[in-house]
Amino acid sequence: MQSFNHFLREKGVPSDIRSLLYHIARSVKYINFSIRAGNTGKQGAENSFGEAQVAMDVLADNIIADELKKSELAKVIVSEEKEAPEYFPAPRGDFFVAYDPLDGSSLVDVNCSIGSIFGIWEKSADILDRKVDKHFVASCYAVYGPRITLVIAIKDKGVHEFELNDVGEFILVKEGLKLKDKAQYFAPGNLRSCQENEAFKNWVDDCILSGKTLRYSGGMVPDLNHILLKGNGVFAYPSHSKYPNGKLRLLFECAPFAFAFREAGGEAKTEKGASILDITINDYHQTSSIFIGSEEAVDNAVKFMN
Repeated sequence: MQSFNHFLREKGVPSDIRSLLYHIARSVKYINFSIRAGNTGKQGAENSFGEAQVAMDVLADNIIADELKKSELAKVIVSEEKEAPEYFPAPRGDFFVAYDPLDGSSLVDVNCSIGSIFGIWEKSADILDRKVDKHFVASCYAVYGPRITLVIAIKDKGVHEFELNDVGEFILVKEGLKLKDKAQYFAPGNLRSCQENEAFKNWVDDCILSGKTLRYSGGMVPDLNHILLKGNGVFAYPSHSKYPNGKLRLLFECAPFAFAFREAGGEAKTEKGASILDITINDYHQTSSIFIGSEEAVDNAVKFMN
């Protein structure tokens, strides 16, 4: 079994990206410890989207920010939990890191799997007003479940799963994750959209009638992790009158997963058919609809929507 650092070094991952990922992995370990001993109640505050924060949201956010600062590689970081970016002196690097510190935190108190999501861009100064894919070099996400896993996607180096072992090391468990074109599984988020969007309802009905298996937990991380590890599936979160541009955050949720799924041979598009990776970043907290997963299944879903 290969350790996290040894595997990335053998893959030829540049040392600065490898070091940044190491600090992210450290933050995941600390968040895991905190979840198992922490307070899952309400914090009494709201994040940048007006959503009630739980105590773990704030703690996870602080843990990640501290580790990224220690790396001396992240010049700009932006969190889903904060309105504005933070700027660090970064003598060893010039990276922009966007992250959702605890995706699905409302599921903590009912003991469902949750996660953390990270996107990493080089040349951080000009992240706004450019396409998502420009200078995008790596993304990763952690799953806090029965096992603690970290899935890392690196540009042109593939997608790989690591597991936290009993001595606190991330060990490679699956190398070169790949998605098939066709999907057996479907995970339809925002089903209330069926009330006002006949096209989305027709797509959901088609998935049911064609014998696809429903897998939806209410958390983006566990659902997309399921699709990626099973090697097929499609996840959808369309727009709604309450969220005309979609609800999920581009930088913190959609983009990191779109990058990872592309590296695994999958696809990620808006309901209008635009590639998530081709969207121009206009605001740190902009949102998007998303259909993501096996390429053929995503294309078929987008056809229904249009």
